[in-house]
Amino acid sequence: MYPPSPKEVASAFDLGKPVGELQHFRRGGADTWRLNTSTGSYFVKGYFPAIGSQFDGGQLLDQLVVAMAFEREARAARIHMPEPVRPVDPLLDWLARIGDRLFRVYRWIEHRTYDRDVSAWLGRTMAQVHQLQPLGLVGLPEWWRPAIQAPETWESWFAGARDRDLSWAGLCADSLPHIITSTERITEVLDVAPDIVTTHGDFKTHNVVMSDSGPVLVDWDSVRTDSAALEAGRVAYIFGAGNREQTNKILRAYVEAGGELGWAGPDLFLSVTRNHLQILAEQIRVSLGEAPAARWMGAPATIDATIANLLRDLPAKLDHLRYGRPQ
Repeated sequence: MYPPSPKEVASAFDLGKPVGELQHFRRGGADTWRLNTSTGSYFVKGYFPAIGSQFDGGQLLDQLVVAMAFEREARAARIHMPEPVRPVDPLLDWLARIGDRLFRVYRWIEHRTYDRDVSAWLGRTMAQVHQLQPLGLVGLPEWWRPAIQAPETWESWFAGARDRDLSWAGLCADSLPHIITSTERITEVLDVAPDIVTTHGDFKTHNVVMSDSGPVLVDWDSVRTDSAALEAGRVAYIFGAGNREQTNKILRAYVEAGGELGWAGPDLFLSVTRNHLQILAEQIRVSLGEAPAARWMGAPATIDATIANLLRDLPAKLDHLRYGRPQ
């Protein structure tokens, strides 16, 4: 992909005179850099065109149109988020084209070590985000469906593993009943989830940055629709990191700020279950030669070891997620 020069970025966004080179620090869904100029320090993001939309359309620009509109709404609601820089000649809102690539720029946030618990802030912020665009729809969005595989598919995969004597084949029998039960529950909830909203879509620990003025929610490019309660459960689980009290604290703050969890009952963490099953299915397809390995998966031996670990932990984990709702 086209690597811009510091001068090109500074000129496109009227940032002043560059001081030094672009400092590349992350490659994920986009390349990201830090750029220092005569007017300050900036976060620069260059997108990969292969990243498609969570909505209809399937193209990068389709996703960014939706995401930037929602980001604008969140800014108006005073949600703590980074300050975007408008380009001199915008392609759309805060988006500019430099060479053959789309770019955005934000004011740099000097990240501090977490010096306080963000649980209460996170619960309140999720509730704020979920209240921006309640859609009045029933039924989970399509991106949930890749986690659903027929029992016959899992049985075929596990038979293939045994035929090839793969290292994880002996762990399949204990996991299969739990996989089938969890899949059935996801299938049931698909058509009845009552609280679909537009949401940030990527509440992860690396997307909450601690600034001098407090936590900031960054990276609004993954905006999508979801069940408010099921996303709240997933986020509380991720940030709780196995600590029951931290998970409870996030969920309590969410409810106190107007979030509603009641309908989900013991399925509050169903989105975590969905993620486990989808990751397992993706890795198994690669191990069996049905799909190419994604960049993040690693070597074949690593993939097989990951599958083994997932299968070994799966029965207890799925039972815990179904019945272990925090009080």
